[in-house]
Amino acid sequence: MFGLSKEAGFKLDNTRLMRLISFLFPLAIIFAVIFTFLWMFAAGKLAYALRGLFTGIPAILSCLFILFIYKKDVSLHDIDVYPPLSTKSLTYLFGIFYISSLVVLLLSEGSRPPYYFIFILGLYLSVFLQIFSKKVNPPLILAETFLIAINLIYSVTLNYDFYFGTTDILPHIFLSEVTAMSGRTIPTSLSDYAYFPLYHVLIAETSELLNISTKNSLFLVTAPIYAITIIFLYYLFNYITNNRQISLLSCVLFSVSSVVLYYGVNVITRTMAFIMFIVLLYLVYSVNFKKDKLSLKALSVIVAVFLTLVHNVSLPQLVLLLIILLISEYIIGNGSYISKPFFILLNVIFTSYWFFIAYIFVQRSLAPRLQSQFLDSIVLTAGGAEVLQESLINLVGLLDKSIFLFFALIGISFLLKNYRNNYASVLGLFALLTLIFYVPNPLNTIWQFKVLFRVDRFMLFVSPFMAFVMGYGLYIFWNYMSKYSPRKVNSATIVVLLFSTFVLVSSIYSIGDSDFLGQGARHEYFTSEELSGFEHIFKYVPIDSSIYTDYYSSRFFYLPLIPATSAEMNISSYDNYRIGDVNKLSQYRGYIVLRTKEFLRSGLYFGSEESTLRDTANYFYQGLPENQLELQSNLAGLSKIYSSSSTDIFIPHKGLNNP
Repeated sequence: MFGLSKEAGFKLDNTRLMRLISFLFPLAIIFAVIFTFLWMFAAGKLAYALRGLFTGIPAILSCLFILFIYKKDVSLHDIDVYPPLSTKSLTYLFGIFYISSLVVLLLSEGSRPPYYFIFILGLYLSVFLQIFSKKVNPPLILAETFLIAINLIYSVTLNYDFYFGTTDILPHIFLSEVTAMSGRTIPTSLSDYAYFPLYHVLIAETSELLNISTKNSLFLVTAPIYAITIIFLYYLFNYITNNRQISLLSCVLFSVSSVVLYYGVNVITRTMAFIMFIVLLYLVYSVNFKKDKLSLKALSVIVAVFLTLVHNVSLPQLVLLLIILLISEYIIGNGSYISKPFFILLNVIFTSYWFFIAYIFVQRSLAPRLQSQFLDSIVLTAGGAEVLQESLINLVGLLDKSIFLFFALIGISFLLKNYRNNYASVLGLFALLTLIFYVPNPLNTIWQFKVLFRVDRFMLFVSPFMAFVMGYGLYIFWNYMSKYSPRKVNSATIVVLLFSTFVLVSSIYSIGDSDFLGQGARHEYFTSEELSGFEHIFKYVPIDSSIYTDYYSSRFFYLPLIPATSAEMNISSYDNYRIGDVNKLSQYRGYIVLRTKEFLRSGLYFGSEESTLRDTANYFYQGLPENQLELQSNLAGLSKIYSSSSTDIFIPHKGLNNP
């Protein structure tokens, strides 16, 4: 594997190493699947094991297909299975489907009916067929993909009364509003984001310029900024592959992946860091392909500074990915496109800023996570109700991951085997090394990885590379099936069917708002009636009162302690608590806010707060008949002061003294 000579010294034998990796690759995948199932059974997590079937089975099937690829000569050429419709006809069809989807949204305000997703599927199919038409038009395809992404994002953020998503949107709206009201960055006493203010400055500025609320500003402006990454990725992939079909296909798959769709409606600080990471990669690689290198290098430094100032902990994670990318380049040995001096500069910029300027953030947020009691033993997460209460309709939502893994492993295997003079193999090896961040695996059950160090956030950061290897795999699969499959098997039909399933499942299950899935979906938004009840609180409940409610509502009422220097902003704050136990409602000394309609529809998340970093396990209180009786019994000792079809507000008979 390694060679040693007087002239060259210690040198990596790339040929032998790549042969070994390509040989062990299928065996390692099979071993990983078996190990994961044993882990889940040993830990007693049968629900996770059941979900694992949707990734384990396609992984094994993909490995078997890889063995056939190794025995056959699969040449990489443009796919010549042209659709019967011309590019012009497909463009007209796209326009018809797009207008129809907008009409559906306008007629179904506050919901996304099933036929909306049928039109979305039609849009993606028209784009997909254009990629393999006789006259490929990349600018047109990219523009159409951009429009679909905007359509899907606005169908959530501008369609519902108040979408909150990950609930991090709520405090970011608040911090942006404080920035807009004060005309300066927030004080350090308000939040550690005082050291990372660019996101809130952007939202505040657009709010003032457009004369709209910070909430509308966040949703309206961030969507096109997020969707523009599709264009940067196309040029990045095309630089590397010099293949327009693979590059366009990868961008389409990226835009419709469930991870990308979910973060498209949750463009918060870490999502903005991801956007700039894509721009940074484009600039770093463009230095190797364009003549005007000085301007690109200057822009790279500006983007590096932006990354430092937009989010607190994304940069170390992105640096780790760059390290893996550098290692992949070294192992493949087909050229070094990542500038090592720039990589060092990037680290110097953010570490200097952290320890010389944002040192309070390091003391408050980072140092506590390194305490020994959090690292002394492995802690397994309990898993949410959505994992413990599986049903067939929920498991169908994993089909997109199954299809992804099948094609991604094929793409990775082809790139590793054909690595010579092919820099794309670097991205293939990188995808293999980071696949553990993207697919369900035992790391998802370890508390230290999932909660303490937020490994789950890597899913978005590696999603472009996963879309690339998936696009490569689909391309190879189609080439192979067209050449070697029996005449009775129509390879184009199989590919289109798998692509359609991927699109439909990803678009439907990425956001929890589709009640037609057979069960009450977990709505990640507040309705107008619920907002009216919340407005009643702001109007009539005195400041510093105690409010007890469910997890999502508590995030709405959550406002950090306002420093005395910011009192002129006239910001109201409450002592905010989650309902820890419905049997203790009569003991609470504050206002109890219940989203009654949501409780009856799909249930509410309750759970007490903790002062440590270990997340409290929110328990899911479903609207079952026995729970309805229990809640009604405990509310009998309270006085109802507000009631609507969706929200009820209570106070105890014993008074409203704070606990």
